[in-house]
Amino acid sequence: MNLSGVWDWTFFWNTFGFILKTCANFLMVIVAIIAVGMLLMVVIKAIKNSRE
Repeated sequence: MNLSGVWDWTFFWNTFGFILKTCANFLMVIVAIIAVGMLLMVVIKAIKNSRE
């Protein structure tokens, strides 16, 4: 049973690329906030450990 003609993969990848280009800016902001939060946690733990 050949189902290769059922899906229009060109349309699928074009739509996926468009959604990714649209949402990439917002995703990068979220990733940056999480990364900064993790970096601050590491710095705070290092300062606490150095005082002990």
